[in-house]
Amino acid sequence: MDEAIRPQAVALDARLATASDAEVVAACKEGVQEAFRELLTRYRKSAMTLAYQMLGNGEDAEDVAQEAFVRVFQALPKFRGESAFSTWLYRIVTNLCLGRMRRRRPTVTLEAVPEPRAADGPARQVAEGMLTREVLAGLPPELRVVLVLRELEGLSYREMSGTLGLPMGTVRSRLSKARKRFRKLWNHLGESREKTK
Repeated sequence: MDEAIRPQAVALDARLATASDAEVVAACKEGVQEAFRELLTRYRKSAMTLAYQMLGNGEDAEDVAQEAFVRVFQALPKFRGESAFSTWLYRIVTNLCLGRMRRRRPTVTLEAVPEPRAADGPARQVAEGMLTREVLAGLPPELRVVLVLRELEGLSYREMSGTLGLPMGTVRSRLSKARKRFRKLWNHLGESREKTK
C-alpha cells in the first residue's frame, strides 16, 4: 500500500469502528470495502454462535455464517433499514439454519459421546452443557430457534419478531411452549441418566 494512502485507510477504519451500524451499512452501499469488513468484524462471531446453537456442529455453523455474509453482501443494496442490521442478519442466519435442519437428519446423537462422571466442578459443567445441547437438539426447529434467540443470544421479543417474521404474540407463545418442552426433556433425560449410573 502506498505510504501516502495508508494514513487515510487507518483514519477510515477508525471512523468505521465508532460508526453506528446504519452508518456502516450506508458506507457499504456507497462501495466502501472497509465498511463491509467492519460489519464482518462486528457480527461474524454472533452469526457463528447463533448457527452453532441451532445446528450443534462447528463446521455447519461456519458454513452458515459464511453463506449468511455472502447473502448480506449480495442483498445489501436492497436493505431498506426498516429493522436493525443485526435483526436482518439474524433472520438470514436463522433461515439458513432452519433450511439445513430440514434437509438433514442427525447422523450421530449426543448420547454417543461419553459423559463425565464427576458430580462437581468442570466435569459437571461439561455434562450440563452436553445435556443442554441434547435437549435443544430434541426440540422441533421452530421451538429451538426462539429459545436460542432469547436465552442464548439475548434478543428482545421485538427483535425476535423481526428476525423470525412472526407477530410478537406468536413469539411469546412459542417461547413459553419451548421453555416447557425444554424443562420436561431436561428432567426426563436427567432422570434417565441418574438411573443408568
